[in-house]
Amino acid sequence: MHSSLRNRGGGMEIRQIQYFTAIVREGSFSRAARKLHIGQPALSKQIKALERELGVDLLVRLPEGVRPTLAGSRLDEMSHTFLGYVEDIGSAVREAAAAQTETVTLGLSPSLVPALAGHLERRFADEFPHTRIEIVEALPMFLAEWLEEDRLDLGVFTLSSYATRHLSAVEVGSDEMLLAGTEATLAGVGEHATPDTIGSLRLALTPGFRDLLHSRPEFAGVAQHSGSGIDSLHLVRDLVARGEYCSVLPYTFIQADLDRGVLAAVGFNPILERKLVAATRAGRRLPPAVRSVVEMVRERLGEFTELRRCHPA
Repeated sequence: MHSSLRNRGGGMEIRQIQYFTAIVREGSFSRAARKLHIGQPALSKQIKALERELGVDLLVRLPEGVRPTLAGSRLDEMSHTFLGYVEDIGSAVREAAAAQTETVTLGLSPSLVPALAGHLERRFADEFPHTRIEIVEALPMFLAEWLEEDRLDLGVFTLSSYATRHLSAVEVGSDEMLLAGTEATLAGVGEHATPDTIGSLRLALTPGFRDLLHSRPEFAGVAQHSGSGIDSLHLVRDLVARGEYCSVLPYTFIQADLDRGVLAAVGFNPILERKLVAATRAGRRLPPAVRSVVEMVRERLGEFTELRRCHPA
């Protein structure tokens, strides 16, 4: 028996199944023929062809009409599910097409914009040419709020208390934190940043990265009482590049500056890292484009991890 369903040629046809279910529903060839707007001889011919294809009798002819055989009852039962899928094909395809023209709104914390924004825009344009990605830069506390309000499709930021029960978050990578400065401001600093080193420097720390440093017991007191707190990460970077301050900054944020020699940096021992997550509103069904962005972010952060291993500061 052929298992294929097709509209022409040999094999079982979708319209034959539709005809068969109409006959079972009406209990009569003549009534089904009128409902289907085809001649009764043509309808009988199609059902006989279906029975030949399946190799079983599907209907019992009675004086008052027809009833399905046991095999026919099974076919009728299965046909309702199958024909429901067939009917849904058009709307499902149209919905998929509509989804391809939508905009994916991605929120990035400022520290991730240099590493991810341009890269994601290029990758997204190549892989989803009919979908637009819109990138919003904001602090994690605001990104979390906008995700809960459905103003963003996805947010990527440092794992923190902002990843609330109202959000669904998956880890997408880690990012090494470095003590950053100029060659002059870091002169005399050893191979690794130590509590004594941190305490002797003029520091500018964002609140979030101050908290991250504070999470290491040996640096807790230093982080709490030293340095100027500045909310703007870009301002901190500029102050460090001018040689006015040092700071603790993520590798992804300063990698280009390190390559150009604008900044210098030393690491911590053991390594100080931040965990990065991709967050969505809890319970939200994610379209394929959004799921792809999560994987693009994970791959890109993996590239930076490998780059850092190959070229330590």
